[in-house]
Amino acid sequence: MKRSINIHCRKDRKGLRMSYTPTGDGKSLVLQGITICCPYCKEVRSLHNMTEEMFLEKVVGDKFFI
Repeated sequence: MKRSINIHCRKDRKGLRMSYTPTGDGKSLVLQGITICCPYCKEVRSLHNMTEEMFLEKVVGDKFFI
């Protein structure tokens, strides 16, 4: 069973109502070309050249703070 990783804002620590399910391919790019806007603090963030392996290293519990 694959786990789902919830995405949270690192500034205000609130959930962005998004999740990511790992594919198992550590070299594939994650959320490439996706821009995420926090509805609470209005900051816009995106991931550039982040592989799934790098993404999973930064997961805390089942949360990823962007």
